[in-house]
Amino acid sequence: MTKIVVGLSGGVDSFVTALLLQQQGFKVIGVNLRLWDSPTFPAQENELDNLCHATGIELLRVDDRALFACQVVAPFVKGYLSGVTPNPCAVCNSFVKWHLLCALADDLKIHHIATGHYIRIQAYNHHSYVHKGIDPNKDQSYFLWGVREEILARAITPLGNYTKAQVKEIAGQYSYIRLATKRESMSICFLEGGDYRDFIARQPDTASCFQTGKIMDETGNIIGEHDGIGNYTIGQKRGIPLKNGNPQYVAKIDARNNQIIACDKSSLYRTELLVKNYHFIDPQEFLATDIEVKVRGLGLNPQGYAQISTLPDTSLLVRLAAPAWAVAPGQPVAFYRGDRVIGGGILCEQQN
Repeated sequence: MTKIVVGLSGGVDSFVTALLLQQQGFKVIGVNLRLWDSPTFPAQENELDNLCHATGIELLRVDDRALFACQVVAPFVKGYLSGVTPNPCAVCNSFVKWHLLCALADDLKIHHIATGHYIRIQAYNHHSYVHKGIDPNKDQSYFLWGVREEILARAITPLGNYTKAQVKEIAGQYSYIRLATKRESMSICFLEGGDYRDFIARQPDTASCFQTGKIMDETGNIIGEHDGIGNYTIGQKRGIPLKNGNPQYVAKIDARNNQIIACDKSSLYRTELLVKNYHFIDPQEFLATDIEVKVRGLGLNPQGYAQISTLPDTSLLVRLAAPAWAVAPGQPVAFYRGDRVIGGGILCEQQN
């Protein structure tokens, strides 16, 4: 019987993934990653123990809170201190969870790994790629642009071919009614449903994030006062005073000078993006003419195709056919050709 390492969080998605793989004849080795000190962890731990015992799944636990704090939480806090908009879920999914699963699988001399992500992994032109899942409301491909091909080639993601409703139905068919109806957390895991600003305020040496400062217009005139740069994001209107009777929006967060730069809504459109720390499965696809860009997993994204070119400083210049609105340094940028994720990177500057 072929063994497979499956990441198990205790939620319905990862558990149904394990059940589906058992149906396919795999010997499932469940792995629960402990990445954060949560007050709910003991209860979740007990519930997962019971689920695995009932289904004959061997369960292992990996504690790597130090890695998570260093690679996910610390950059999140540092990002807000420096005026950028970080996305910790993209970092964790692309560069932490999958690597930990692979490392454990290597230790166990097991080739295959699996997760409960709503994506499909398929071959194209002799390469392995992340593809969108069939459920547009649950597709998680945007967060996985950074997963290396050598990991994708080993991975199986059954839920990419299911909708969330179907996954809950499968759990119900196995009589795991509580798991199927369990409330799903949609927030960043280490915030545990709380406000990110409260979390940052509890971290050491973050007082500068909440010091009052000036709100300026694009020409350098003072139009108001802000209550700390940590309370603002690009495109925000709340807390920004009117200018000549017109609403103003956050255009830039100047952490060095503790200033918020505001402008009219129309000034937040960008037709060029600068992207750093990028990763592509096949760099030859830079030349494609049908590349679509996502700066958000769901919601407002630029329409049409983009042209990508490399710059001498190892960043990418992305020219958009249609403008993007209110994109912010620090946000992940994912590149698609149809349903296929060809790569991505981090937005580092906005250009007109």
